[in-house]
Amino acid sequence: MKTGLMMMSVGTAVAQTVPTVHIPLNLRFGANHKTSTDVFIPSLNTTLEVVYDQGSENFFVFGPDSIANWGLTCLGCQGPCNASVPAGNYLDYPRSSTASEPVPFSSFYGYGGLDKIYVGEVAVNETFDFINNAGQSTKSPDTTVAIVNYLQQRIGNDGTCTPVPIYDLGILGVSPYYHSNNETGRNTTGPSFRQDLLERGLINAPVQSLWFDEAPSDVRGTYTGGGLQGGIDTSKYKGPLVKVPITWQPGQVGYYVPTPKLSSNGIPITTGSASGEVTSCLVDSGTHNDDIPVADEAAFLNATGIRRSPAGHIAWPGTCDSIPADKTIDFAFDGVNEGESVTVKVPIRAYVRVGLDSDEAAGYCSLSLEPSGCILGSPFATAAFFAADDERGEIAFAQGAVSKPGTTVDEASVVARIP
Repeated sequence: MKTGLMMMSVGTAVAQTVPTVHIPLNLRFGANHKTSTDVFIPSLNTTLEVVYDQGSENFFVFGPDSIANWGLTCLGCQGPCNASVPAGNYLDYPRSSTASEPVPFSSFYGYGGLDKIYVGEVAVNETFDFINNAGQSTKSPDTTVAIVNYLQQRIGNDGTCTPVPIYDLGILGVSPYYHSNNETGRNTTGPSFRQDLLERGLINAPVQSLWFDEAPSDVRGTYTGGGLQGGIDTSKYKGPLVKVPITWQPGQVGYYVPTPKLSSNGIPITTGSASGEVTSCLVDSGTHNDDIPVADEAAFLNATGIRRSPAGHIAWPGTCDSIPADKTIDFAFDGVNEGESVTVKVPIRAYVRVGLDSDEAAGYCSLSLEPSGCILGSPFATAAFFAADDERGEIAFAQGAVSKPGTTVDEASVVARIP
């Protein structure tokens, strides 16, 4: 099955010199929200929030008669609890006038060490619009998507069947496309959205970039931005775009970089963990929080002003609105080239992505942040411009969050490779 995709322009049209495909993005406030695009199916008048995931390879959504299963803590176990995926939360392809006939396609997608397992039996081609809250839209006709019909979740207790655990309605994976050989140790089964674009000639190289616009004025507001396939919009960042080393190992999925040096408003934060040194970080827009490698939690809290709430959560000691706009956690990465480095400043306000009643009742603001491990997730993405060239094995960062919400891709500023 093949895909085609064309761009729906917003605003004044400019001649496209580098063939690219723009995916409008959101990061909403609330439990389980991650970097996402809204997938609208015109023929069904249905919109699905789908995770735009640097840590996944494949594109899938739920289909009709899908079941969510849970209720046991053991790994890979089918639980006693089942719920139907509600109407409006799946692609009802038998009723769509633009969907192809389904073809057999056996899919198995595991996440979080198999805490979540999605399986399916078919794939279809469908026409979508990718949209965001800033009013941007890109049409995607005849696009291949796997249809899953079963989700099994491992949760924190046995036998509790209410409420239904939250889950993702679909994932648009934008990790590299892996070939089965000794170099990668993986084989992308598909559907690979990026590889389809490349094979159809809609982009010329496996290059991509990701950015978010300026932060919303409401600390709980929706961030908007874009993922660009096939090129890099140099108008979406400030300062240098610096290539950084890659620490990816065969068998891994996604983009890995060395652990950055950490500080907060000039105060250094020693990196590491209770179990020793942390040397590698996963860049993962499909994760709702950031995990950062802090060697001394007390020193981290003193440097940032963050605290543990009475319930034990990482939180700000006050209302979310009271967090100073200029208070940041700073991630400094050494460059590939000697003498080069780049610092990404992430406002602490960017970590206000989920509200916990117990924290708010105690006068604290919950933060989507953990001082352990190293995952540069959706909060990091709101401040960092990311670029990758899979063909040349390059990753680069710059300071993002500079464009106005709804600003279109500046075709005159798009380049085909990382400068």
